[in-house]
Amino acid sequence: MSEFFDKGYNPSDILINLWNPLTDASADLIKQNIGTKLLGKNDYIYHIGNTPLYIYFVLKGRVKIFRNSDDGRPKIIRIFREEQFFGYRAYFAHENYSTNCVAMQDALVAMLPVDVISKLIDDNATVMDYFFKELAHGLGMSDDRIVSMSQKHLRGRLAETVLFLSKSFGTDNDGWIHGKITRRDIADLANMSTSNAIRTLTSFREEGFIDTDGKRIRIIQPASLAYVSGKE
Repeated sequence: MSEFFDKGYNPSDILINLWNPLTDASADLIKQNIGTKLLGKNDYIYHIGNTPLYIYFVLKGRVKIFRNSDDGRPKIIRIFREEQFFGYRAYFAHENYSTNCVAMQDALVAMLPVDVISKLIDDNATVMDYFFKELAHGLGMSDDRIVSMSQKHLRGRLAETVLFLSKSFGTDNDGWIHGKITRRDIADLANMSTSNAIRTLTSFREEGFIDTDGKRIRIIQPASLAYVSGKE
């Protein structure tokens, strides 16, 4: 995973530019306190019940937060891609984590201590506004998923999930969604069994909505998937 450091990434500069304008003192505070952590696939970042000590930022890779349901199956709540913060809701709510967080693939994350985040928010309106918007956006996504999971049929849920993955992960020049996404993760996101997810993906491929190559997925007919998902 050392290749993550071979491309000139400077985590502190990324955050400073993201929150521009910052005071010189705040920029120095970030440079002095930022840390990074390399993660392998399925490495835990935090567990349910842990006290938030850091707020995290994805530099490379993808991470997911999840919670086990009553039947013991993990239910994915959100996926975070590059240049997204995660792990901050519990800190702002003065709670311990109510979810687990693991790397979906090899990943590099930046870490800022929570007291540094608190200082940055106190001293910079742009940082405060940023997290207000992120919290509001996350709440909206959660509301949408609750409605989707409770009201849509299997095909609708899976169509929405594939569109969500395309938006969250992005695609390469040939239209393939970045990363190899396991059928188990897709099933957990769509709140269905893995076997149902596999069968529904197969039907989407046979109908010409998507193409698959092992764990890779490419959307061929986004309008058709959107129609199935109930968005049109």
